[in-house]
Amino acid sequence: MNKVKSIFSRILIAVMVFMAAVGAYSVDAHARSAVDLTKTGSLSVTYKFGDDKLFDGVQSHIYKIGSVTEIGEFTLDSDYAGLTSISINSIKDQGQWKQVLEAVMPTAVLQHKPAYTSVSQNGKASFSGIGLGLYLVYTEDLLYDDCRYVFSPFLVTVPQLGDDDEWIYDGAQYIAEATAKCEKYDIDREVQFELHKRWNDSGNENVRPTSISVLIKRNGEEYKRVTLNSGNGWSYSWKDKPGYIWEFEETIEGNNSSYTVSITKNEDSDGLMVVYTMTNTYNDTTPPPPGPPGTPPGGPPSTPPGPPQFPDVLGAIRELPAVLGARRLPQTGQLWWPLPILLIVGIFFIVKGIRKNHKKA
Repeated sequence: MNKVKSIFSRILIAVMVFMAAVGAYSVDAHARSAVDLTKTGSLSVTYKFGDDKLFDGVQSHIYKIGSVTEIGEFTLDSDYAGLTSISINSIKDQGQWKQVLEAVMPTAVLQHKPAYTSVSQNGKASFSGIGLGLYLVYTEDLLYDDCRYVFSPFLVTVPQLGDDDEWIYDGAQYIAEATAKCEKYDIDREVQFELHKRWNDSGNENVRPTSISVLIKRNGEEYKRVTLNSGNGWSYSWKDKPGYIWEFEETIEGNNSSYTVSITKNEDSDGLMVVYTMTNTYNDTTPPPPGPPGTPPGGPPSTPPGPPQFPDVLGAIRELPAVLGARRLPQTGQLWWPLPILLIVGIFFIVKGIRKNHKKA
């Protein structure tokens, strides 16, 4: 009797494993439809302040900066691909999206015309029949009742994923929605800006210049040229209205190819203090000493080469940051391949156990 129960238990386990595997494949196979690249999309951007103040007459511009494939992968277009080293489909947090936004915005807004422009009505700016891809939404400030309303730029994908992990489609076109973050200022209120120079050159301070010249640009035009040195703490501050795009071009006397420049931006919660940090990282151009014959340039690898390591879900981001205005980004597939192997191994051991019990009998 015990042997019969043991055999029955093993068979039941095998059936449960098989059903789990089949169910997993079924979910994976039907969880995501391909993107129909022959279709167009629509984007609706809501402009409001607080819970009930909707704005009409807001000038909204969208710039297409990326494309999408049938399997839902997004890539930056050629004019923007070289501006950041971040891969769109590997982004996992809001900080990386912010870096991409800050990298592409000056080029998009200052060097390109908007792909589409709309004026809000009943609090919404609507774009219909637009191409699929990744868009930057840039909005002009609104002056209303002696106040200035500033809308943060953001990135949004068309199409978007719904709560069921399917592309939102109404039978005619793909649907995307977003809400722009809004800040309210007194019409004469100014923002405090600061620019700081940081040196990442430990051990090579002897090659650091005594001063640098920085051209500050506002919306693509020269605003001021300043000199940073140890006397002013390698910093400069100024005040201006919010809503401008600021750029910085550095000039170092002599050989400035020894440094790579990167810029980061931080601001306080109310947007009244914005700090830009320019970091100069020293590039050591001294060639390494020669190694034994046959040693590859740069020395032997610290670890032997192997297959690339990927996260469990490639490019997955379950909850897209609110600043981007999108619901979710595409996920490129679950890793279900181990299940058939586990199923086969499980059946093997069950059959082996049955045969062993049969021999003992």
